[in-house]
Amino acid sequence: MLIRFLDSLRLNAKERAIVLKLLTLGPQPASAVARHVEFPRNTVRSILDSLVRRGLLIRTRRSNTQYYALETPENIDRMLCYRAAQQAREFQAQRRCLADAKNELLSWSRSTSRPKVTFYEGWSGVVRVYEDTLTSKDKQLHAWASYDANAQALPEYFASYYLRRAKKGIHITSIHPDTPLAREHLSRATKELRTAALVPKRVFDIRPEVQVYDNKVNIVSWSEKLGIIIESQEIADALKTIFSLSFRAAQSFGTFSRPRKGQKSNHKRT
Repeated sequence: MLIRFLDSLRLNAKERAIVLKLLTLGPQPASAVARHVEFPRNTVRSILDSLVRRGLLIRTRRSNTQYYALETPENIDRMLCYRAAQQAREFQAQRRCLADAKNELLSWSRSTSRPKVTFYEGWSGVVRVYEDTLTSKDKQLHAWASYDANAQALPEYFASYYLRRAKKGIHITSIHPDTPLAREHLSRATKELRTAALVPKRVFDIRPEVQVYDNKVNIVSWSEKLGIIIESQEIADALKTIFSLSFRAAQSFGTFSRPRKGQKSNHKRT
């Protein structure tokens, strides 16, 4: 238990050797401690004085000689409590300073930082990527996606996700391979708050999904169970422009739908 206590104090090898020697010998002058541990006298005196300042040792004087000994457990405990309270005050002061500087820090971060890229793995990670789209401040998503791939991967999740997105008032404009399932969803454009275009599979057959919203781009690979979120205004703006051009091209294939104006969807959470 003693060694565990010394480890908790994060003593280095020399400090530990000196403390253990004092426990064995009792109060000693620096010269005697140096002789027993076989360290240079100046090094030992420096360590002893440091341990006194840290509250682990006590220094007394007999005649003209200074003696060092281990503090009592009660005094060590009081020292540890004092240090804990002092650190707590320092941390609270730092948190207050952080709160005062938060807006300035965010401003600098947005103007100087590189794009932030976050990777998510596994089904739970992929779900986190889709859940992030529900935080969209612009209330507008743009996506290239496959209904069939989504339904095969997480059918129950997407049955809920499409409706929850619509309930939050987040509109999506999307391009999909033309399949029976895609046409089924096209008939629910108002309910799912979606403007969509279908492209023949021979021209456009994809499984991953790419979504663009706010200052973010997310990419999901179903075969690799991998999701990526890129936070970059410049990249997001570029992808929105590319999407606009590709959506115009997709509309030329003739299969297209949008929510009917003035009609609100009646949907329930599933």
